[in-house]
Amino acid sequence: MSSNSESVNNNRHRFNSWALLFLFSTLALTAHETDDSKANAGANKLVTAVSSITMIFSAMGSLAHLGTSSVLSSLLVGTVVEGIVALLTLALWAGCLPVVMDPRKGLAQMYVGKDSDSVIDYQPIISNANLYFCSWGAGVCVLSVFAQYVRERLGGGSGLRGMGYTNLWYLLGLASVVVVIEGMRFKNQVCSIDGGTETATCGRNMYGLVTGFIGLILSVVVSLFSSFGKDSALVTSISSFLCSILYTICAGLLTFDKGPATYVGNQYLAAWSGFFLSFAIFGSVVKEFMGVATAATSSSSAGNNANEEEEENEMDTI
Repeated sequence: MSSNSESVNNNRHRFNSWALLFLFSTLALTAHETDDSKANAGANKLVTAVSSITMIFSAMGSLAHLGTSSVLSSLLVGTVVEGIVALLTLALWAGCLPVVMDPRKGLAQMYVGKDSDSVIDYQPIISNANLYFCSWGAGVCVLSVFAQYVRERLGGGSGLRGMGYTNLWYLLGLASVVVVIEGMRFKNQVCSIDGGTETATCGRNMYGLVTGFIGLILSVVVSLFSSFGKDSALVTSISSFLCSILYTICAGLLTFDKGPATYVGNQYLAAWSGFFLSFAIFGSVVKEFMGVATAATSSSSAGNNANEEEEENEMDTI
């Protein structure tokens, strides 16, 4: 009975993710097609193709999980076909998002500079907010669909904190990937040119790169264990605490004073996402430990009370 209810719950969550993916891909396509600045023909065709294909796949996934078509439901709900469709869609957005977010292409971000005595201080900022946020929304939704599918197929339904906990690790991994990609891009496109930015800014960017790599490795390892339902409380506690410390420093160095992400853009949002996600995970672990400790204390107290009552009854009998 519990396995059936768990399966229904997973299917409901995947329906929500498929439906939101359809919504975000539609909005991303609309935002791109209605944008006047289309300088890169190849990038424009890529965004149009990925958004259109995603709309078709997500519509099929939504209808299948909604149950309106028995043929679609038997073909896509919890089957290998759904996994292939989710993986293909994830791969499409994994290739499309770096193109959409490349400031040199000017689709969703662009470079701006603040002139000073010796440097220009280039930083990427959002230039097409609708395309920017809808593209990231589509990316997060397809990652959520794939994570839910993998966890269900691997039998990880009885992990430490459930599907929401696993999603947090996947999202932390995504934030870490963005920190790494944007850090590498800033290093190659800004720090490598004369007068692009200050030396201190490039040093802060390097710390962000290191943090992103560490966060990515830890999130991949823990999320895999969580998908299998084999969470380790010790590993999770140490990993989440380490990520919390690293991302606290990372968000401060990257987004304040001479950081490379003082303007709102990918690096800015990824650094703060890593900060909040790592603390959310660490808070979940602490809450779990406190719940276990409270339950153990209550059980011990109940046992002691029962023993005392038995002793009193024996004394009354005597």
